[in-house]
Amino acid sequence: MSIAFKSNSRLGRRRSQRVALSMPVVVFEPQSSQKEPIEKTRTLSVSLHGGLMTLRAAVSCGQSLLVTNPYSRVSQACRVVYVAPEKQEVRQVGFEFLEPVTNFWNISFPIPA
Repeated sequence: MSIAFKSNSRLGRRRSQRVALSMPVVVFEPQSSQKEPIEKTRTLSVSLHGGLMTLRAAVSCGQSLLVTNPYSRVSQACRVVYVAPEKQEVRQVGFEFLEPVTNFWNISFPIPA
């Protein structure tokens, strides 16, 4: 698992620094009566407050999702905050956790400068 730090291009708008991290996640729709995930995917970057992942499934801004870390088996409710245009049947999806999370990603984040 490789970790690299991304620059904070929108200084003042981010609550925590992003870290480039490819980690598997399992995505569910919390309102669905089905218990099957909508997709198993990977993150592109993460922060204390959410992350950026790739999805084949169609989602929209404001949509609620449940993201599970398969290593720790911890699940966290989140909201879609960004959906990039589709590229080759995959889109980048930004999400934020609905409640503060102490260590969902199981990594140490850099201290803001």
